Amino acid sequence: MQFESVAEKHVLSLLEFERSNKAYFELSIAPREAAFYSLDGVGYHISELLYLQQQKRAWGYVLVDEQRNNKVVARANIENRAGDKAEIGYRVAEKDCGKGIASHCVSFLIEEAKSMGIKLLTAEVMDNNAASEKVLIKNGFSPTLCFRRKYRHQGAFHNSIYFELAL
Repeated sequence: MQFESVAEKHVLSLLEFERSNKAYFELSIAPREAAFYSLDGVGYHISELLYLQQQKRAWGYVLVDEQRNNKVVARANIENRAGDKAEIGYRVAEKDCGKGIASHCVSFLIEEAKSMGIKLLTAEVMDNNAASEKVLIKNGFSPTLCFRRKYRHQGAFHNSIYFELAL
C-alpha cells in the first residue's frame, strides 16, 4: 500500500470508497451532502483540495492498495493550515479497520506536516469515536479541550474532543 496525493485520476476510486463506506462513516461523523456522492461531487471536492494545496492551506492523500487494483482503502488530510498550525483528518474503509491503517495514516500525516514546517497539529473527534481517540493518543496526541454537546448526530448530542501534537 502507498499514499498518493489526491488527483483527478482518483475520482472513480475515491467515489467508490466514499459510497461503499458511507453508512459506516456516518456512524461516527456527520454525513456529507448528498451531491457529494456523484462523479461531479467528488470531482469538485478534488478540485477544491488541489486549489487549497496550491494555496498551501490543505493537502489530501489516498492510501491505495496495489494488490487490489489500486483500490482506495483510506484517505488522509492536512487541512486548515494557518501559519505553523494545521488540522488532520482521516477515514479508513470499514473492511480495512483493525489492521493498523488508521495509525499508519496519522503517522504519515505527522511526517508530512513536519516536512512542511508545521509545528502544531490538531484533530477533532466526537465522543462516540473511541477508536479515533485511541489512534491519536497512540501517535502522541493529547486531548486539550472538550466542548460539551457541540454536535447533534443521529438524534443525540455529542461532545467534541480536541487533540494537539507539538512537532
